[in-house]
Amino acid sequence: MVCKEENGMKKRIWALALTAVFLLTACSGGESTTGDFSVTAGEDAQTAAASGLTLSMRVPETLNPLRNRDESVDRILKLMFLPFIGQGENGKPEGGVAENWTLSADGMSLAVNLKQNIKWTDGTSLTADDVVFSYDTIVGSEEDAVYKNVTNYVASCTKTGTYSVTVNFREAFSNNISALYFPIIPAAHYQGQTEMDSAANMNPVGNAPYRMESYTMASSMVLVPNESYSGTVPNISTITVKITGSADTDDYSFSQGILDTMVTDSTSAGRYLAADDKMKGTAFDAGVYDFIGFNFGRDLFQDKNLRQAVAYVVPKDYIYESVYLKYAEMSNTPVSPASWLYEENVAPYNYDASMASTLLKNAGWADSNNDGVLEKEKENGTKEELRITMLVNKENTARNQIASRMEEELEAIGFEVTIDAQPYDVYSEKFATGDFDLVVGGWKMSEVLNLAPFFVTDGDYNYIGYSNEEVDQLLQTANSAIGEGQTLLAYSNLQKKLAEELPYVSIAYRQDVLLTSSYVGGEIHPTRINVFDGIEYWTLQQKG
Repeated sequence: MVCKEENGMKKRIWALALTAVFLLTACSGGESTTGDFSVTAGEDAQTAAASGLTLSMRVPETLNPLRNRDESVDRILKLMFLPFIGQGENGKPEGGVAENWTLSADGMSLAVNLKQNIKWTDGTSLTADDVVFSYDTIVGSEEDAVYKNVTNYVASCTKTGTYSVTVNFREAFSNNISALYFPIIPAAHYQGQTEMDSAANMNPVGNAPYRMESYTMASSMVLVPNESYSGTVPNISTITVKITGSADTDDYSFSQGILDTMVTDSTSAGRYLAADDKMKGTAFDAGVYDFIGFNFGRDLFQDKNLRQAVAYVVPKDYIYESVYLKYAEMSNTPVSPASWLYEENVAPYNYDASMASTLLKNAGWADSNNDGVLEKEKENGTKEELRITMLVNKENTARNQIASRMEEELEAIGFEVTIDAQPYDVYSEKFATGDFDLVVGGWKMSEVLNLAPFFVTDGDYNYIGYSNEEVDQLLQTANSAIGEGQTLLAYSNLQKKLAEELPYVSIAYRQDVLLTSSYVGGEIHPTRINVFDGIEYWTLQQKG
């Protein structure tokens, strides 16, 4: 998977496929108190961990969600801070601290009315000042802060009333609103206190279902229900957050029953669930899109018959069951099936080796010398054999499995295939420079969906060299659509065309799994953007 910051056509709004580098630093100091919580150093927090829910995160350098740079810390802070505009399980904007919103006719601004019943844990009301302050804090945050990419979409945020703001976008873009999923923090508490070493940054004042009761430096944090929260009162009365050093530590701690939850991939999930039938695993979209790509720099794959022949021998049932262990949503387009924008009614290319052979025959390919490899006579009288290389990165076990099976399937219909398994750095270079025939690849797709970088002519991530004027126009229409109806229609038309054209053979969107111990019950609905979404509806049996 190649991940880097995107530039190019409409640079600010292109998908952000980033590998974030998290800098973890331990905090030190004495003791401070603010409101109903305390921060201490050098001793364990006095908690009811034995009877409460136990989660984990890395050592936080800050508990200000807008300055934070660590994903594990962000997950925990979501329990204490509501987003500006939330997202449903299908990624559609909804809820948060926003009551409703209206997009301008030109798509350049959004008028937002805020809910008027939201209180901070110090008893004060959330207002427009807090939203404006939150955006300004993001602007001043480090480049690798979790929510820094908001500034790629939003130019400014202005107060228009006590409970109303206007968000001005940098460009009219169909999915701008999806970029507004960032936490709101109280201006009065953090004003002049947003530096990493400020007292306020380690003393969170939030507005979500939980509040911090205590934090023991580099050891643990205790959360309890937020009495000021206007929504559903959480069922679980105590959450202890253990400070752990790595994902490996989380794995060990979960296996020993120290932690009640762990987010993991399909392989680890299968191992745990096979060992303990009382444990639960809830899958959710990981945002990783796997595909087989064609090199359009080769005349061979300019022929749609060849691309379709490849598509018809992708063994999706085998891949779903044996490679992904059923933790994936098989997809026929580059849009996640979990998304509200996914179009189901496209050409599915169900497995059909006979159809693949027919397409090759119709394109003039035949095995005239009975050596098992098809050939075709060229205009100059010479014969071209159907020999290809398939690029894959050797560290990715799943994609190597796919490549090996595809080698078998393609050779069965007359291809000669050489698998080019390379270390990630070499693989990335070869992919980016077009040194392949077929590639088994994947992209970490942005939550703010934009397919242009991958398929538009000369797009930054268009490593396959694909160019189609109609697709270029459909991409532009999808990106410039204004309003829900226009956006749905534009993405429907785009996906139908991509499924017909096959610049990629879409395989699947992989899923991660939220594992929960046998003690945890209730309604568990993790999402890609918030694995603890709806945690107030979880239940916990008595431990011990």
